[in-house]
Amino acid sequence: MTYINLQYGKTKAVIQTQGAQIASFRGADGQERIWQADPAVWAQHAPVLFPVCGSVRDGRILIDGEAYPMTKHGFTREPDFEVFQAGEDYVDLVMTATDQTRNMYPFEFAFHVTYRLFENGYTTTFLIENRSDRVMPCCVGGHPGYIVPMEAGAKYTDYQIVFEQKESGINSLAPGGYLIDGEEQLKELQDGRILPLNHALFDERDALVFAGLNSRCVDLVHRESGRGLRFEFPKMEVLAIWSMPKKNADYVCLEPWHGMPGRAQDSDNFEDKPYVTMLEPGKVYTTWFTMKLI
Repeated sequence: MTYINLQYGKTKAVIQTQGAQIASFRGADGQERIWQADPAVWAQHAPVLFPVCGSVRDGRILIDGEAYPMTKHGFTREPDFEVFQAGEDYVDLVMTATDQTRNMYPFEFAFHVTYRLFENGYTTTFLIENRSDRVMPCCVGGHPGYIVPMEAGAKYTDYQIVFEQKESGINSLAPGGYLIDGEEQLKELQDGRILPLNHALFDERDALVFAGLNSRCVDLVHRESGRGLRFEFPKMEVLAIWSMPKKNADYVCLEPWHGMPGRAQDSDNFEDKPYVTMLEPGKVYTTWFTMKLI
């Protein structure tokens, strides 16, 4: 595993080639914002998810009627990505098909993850290229963990997530982080826009999964000072919010997904997964999300 240092003015980041994860981000104030992968809690920083988001039934997917093993969130956490292009303030990492991936996902592909810094923020871009001679179903997403609280003397419960637009408050239930099985009206969502952070949210449910959102932007901020970060995901239909249950840890993940976990009532056919892209041979699909300190 290699670490790549990026800098834009006083904004700095560290990207690790293993899993193409951002491992550190510091704005002009020099304060670390990325969860530091405490193995006693959650030993990741910010996984990238491909070719599935979330869990699949019985650890497998069906493609053209044939079963293939597939792990939760796909197979991108462990491999080292290659540096495709790099500059002082950006890096483009790429993963291509291997014998191991073909055993799980029978396609030729290139999966690019690009990080680009700007003042007090960064953008993560995903580009998927279908190098096969047949249609390739795929989903993609992010899973960055952000340290909370972000201010000296503040508590986790001082923070809230504010949706850009009013939402229905419908949370897709994924008991134990497994398949989507039912939904609830989330009573904790205030006025359709404000979700106060509390560890009990995750202890009771695992992840919160909001699909078909009106918003494509949320703020993670201190409820009094208004300071924190703005998180934008213009092309992603789903936002999951998560922290490891029963750990009371000082972080929260904002997970923009172009895809969803399998649903208990659905088939295991990949093409039936919610928000799946059916990528034609030779075509590419691109999406992105952005974090900016506010």
